[in-house]
Amino acid sequence: MPEDDVGSAQQGAAQWLDYPGCVVVQGEFRADDEGPAIAAPGLFISVAFDEVGAGPGTLTRSIGERRMGVIAVRERLAVKRSMRSAIGLALPGASIDQLGLGAAFRTLFKGEGSGAVILSLAASARVQAVAAEMFSPPVAGNAARLLMSAHATEIVVHALFGECSRIAVDPATDLQRMRLQSVKERMDADLAYPWSIDELARNAGLSRRSFNQKFQIAYGESAIDYLRARRLDTARALLIHQRLSVTEAAYRVGYTHPANFATAFRRRFGHSPSRCQ
Repeated sequence: MPEDDVGSAQQGAAQWLDYPGCVVVQGEFRADDEGPAIAAPGLFISVAFDEVGAGPGTLTRSIGERRMGVIAVRERLAVKRSMRSAIGLALPGASIDQLGLGAAFRTLFKGEGSGAVILSLAASARVQAVAAEMFSPPVAGNAARLLMSAHATEIVVHALFGECSRIAVDPATDLQRMRLQSVKERMDADLAYPWSIDELARNAGLSRRSFNQKFQIAYGESAIDYLRARRLDTARALLIHQRLSVTEAAYRVGYTHPANFATAFRRRFGHSPSRCQ
């Protein structure tokens, strides 16, 4: 619960989300060096970006790349070591019941007599994308907390129902999402490159028309609108924080004509780029 000692979190911060009622750790759950921690009944979920190992007495197992580790604890037990992950969630039993997921949680034990059940599930492209945004939210403040809460809830549902195969993942759709995400990341990584819809569609393995439709559905705007917004937002940050000239900022994000850049900038922010200097 929020007032409890949840241990330390390496490489990131631990925070409590009122909804769905969980601790989120960016890094790893770690027991006290002085002795074992006590894991209360609840659900521990980890999404690992890289392969991690498990030593003797560790409340985890080897979680390879693109895997989601799920540990359901029915009875209190001692945890001697850390549970590594890129993103970790810990839900006490009370939160699981408040979400109306108590029956699904108890189903994980399948009548086993042990106090804990450990599962390793495939992390779909969707789960990976959600975990990545939780690790590095694209927004700040209250918006970040709202996004974290929504993503945490989604991961909990996938963790509880994925084992029972009640969430069917279409491999073709999953691959398509990964390709769209890859294209989006390539645009983000090189905003100065003169991207065209034809080239982006080829990278995604789709026709021009299909790419436009699927990108719009996945991200809520067309690829061109997304690219334009990212370029202008980045240019604005360069003007404010690095004190670049308008011409240099425009060039850095792919605008070869400062006049075109100024027009697009004014349309997005309501003022000229020179006001940011």
